[in-house]
Amino acid sequence: MIKFFRHIRLQLLKESKAGKYLLYAIGEIVLVVIGILIALQINNWNNANIDSQKEKEYLSNLMEDIDTQKITVTNQIKHERKIRLACEKALNLLNSKHINTDSLNINLTTITRKSFVINDPTFQDLKTSGNMLLISNNELRNKIISFYQYLEFTALVINVSNETNIAEFRNLLITENVVNMNYTDSLTVAGGVDFSLKSIDIPWAKELQETKLKDKEHLLMILNHISQRGRTSSVHLDIMQRLEQRIENMKNDIQKHLE
Repeated sequence: MIKFFRHIRLQLLKESKAGKYLLYAIGEIVLVVIGILIALQINNWNNANIDSQKEKEYLSNLMEDIDTQKITVTNQIKHERKIRLACEKALNLLNSKHINTDSLNINLTTITRKSFVINDPTFQDLKTSGNMLLISNNELRNKIISFYQYLEFTALVINVSNETNIAEFRNLLITENVVNMNYTDSLTVAGGVDFSLKSIDIPWAKELQETKLKDKEHLLMILNHISQRGRTSSVHLDIMQRLEQRIENMKNDIQKHLE
């Protein structure tokens, strides 16, 4: 093809047909420009297809991450409900005429904390790689960012609670002799970590517990702390349930875009 155009150009020059040669030259330039534009358009289509495929992969991976996060949220909800129920039982026991310290030990020593873990490898990849703009829908992209911001807020609230008031509550149970940690062999905390030791018989431990709990001022202090611990789990539950709904909304939004 190139040889063909070159032959025509040389023939026109030999015949000194300047006007025709000029028209031919302009036509050749136009053809070259059109060829370049077509090549650029094809390249743009190819890049758009590549970006579209990458977007689908990222969104599919986000769906998998969110499904994994949902399991974490479900487990956290179960844990917080269990703790709140244990607090309610302990409050009823302490408010009864005859406090059963064995039952009290059972309920209060199971009040543990549970760390909330964020599962966001795909979102972190989107941020660090600069590929966030591959999510072509602006509204969806903003929703994804907002979702993970709330996720970080949730983890912060729960983990700060774990390190402050929940840890203080746990220490209170021991330092104020509210419970006897030796009453049982098994003590498993949230997360499945086994802290069990072989129990030892302390004949006077029960008497010490009962004597201290007869002090109304001491008893009221314990009641207040248990109530506060139960309310902490209620706060965590509210946050988790809100997150649970956000997860469903986020999955629906991504699924709609993928369809």
